[in-house]
Amino acid sequence: MSKDQREKLETFEADLSAKLRRQDRLDRKTMNGSEASSLLNTVMPCAACKLLRRRCSQECPFLPYFSPHEPQKFASVHKIFGASNVSKMLMEVPKNQRLDVANSLVYEANARIQDPVYGCVGAISSLQQQAQSLEAQLNAVRVEIMHYHSHKNASSTSMVQSPQPSPTYFSSTSTNNSTCHDLKNGYSWSNLH
Repeated sequence: MSKDQREKLETFEADLSAKLRRQDRLDRKTMNGSEASSLLNTVMPCAACKLLRRRCSQECPFLPYFSPHEPQKFASVHKIFGASNVSKMLMEVPKNQRLDVANSLVYEANARIQDPVYGCVGAISSLQQQAQSLEAQLNAVRVEIMHYHSHKNASSTSMVQSPQPSPTYFSSTSTNNSTCHDLKNGYSWSNLH
């Protein structure tokens, strides 16, 4: 092969690889998310295989659930449960529930890292205590509102229903001697000092 032919071949290979890269970029832009992520995962190992330093295949049980872009998820799950146990747990459930199982394992592992004794049970217990406390506060406020309304109603009905004082007048002939007349009931009395 002559020098001229080699240069043409190298130029052809460079042009071909450039065209393939452009086509690959276009394909990635036009693909939906699942196709693009599966294409990415064939090139990049999943987070589990990356952490465990092993080759990732299409049959990898962790591939659909532990993205290479979120390695901390699998790292926490691996630290708490171990890769073998996680793999067994994922394989024991139907395929349509595996994503939920993986997310639950991530949540439980993060909770166990924060609270090694109680894990997510501690978080649930804390939230239940907060809910009970808030419910007690709400009931106390409701009682206060009922007392306020009953006091308000009692004071307004006592004004309406309380008998008005009878119209009376005082007549006094001297400072020591006064007479009081009740016009409504028709009686009078005298104060003699």
